[in-house]
Amino acid sequence: MAHRISKQKKEIAGLGIKDLRVKVRELEDHIFQLRMQFKTGQLASTAVMGLARKELARVKSALSVKASSAKRA
Repeated sequence: MAHRISKQKKEIAGLGIKDLRVKVRELEDHIFQLRMQFKTGQLASTAVMGLARKELARVKSALSVKASSAKRA
């Protein structure tokens, strides 16, 4: 699992600000879909929701770091 997270971090670090914003929107849509599946009883594992939220947090963190460094430059 740690290997997968480091791979995700490297992938996120390689994205630009616009790409990160697109990724945030995609993840928010994905989390919404998961929430709807949960409410209708179609979601097999609720752990997927937690993983999606954590990935969204990683992307938002990377976006804020890149945005603040872009403002300083």
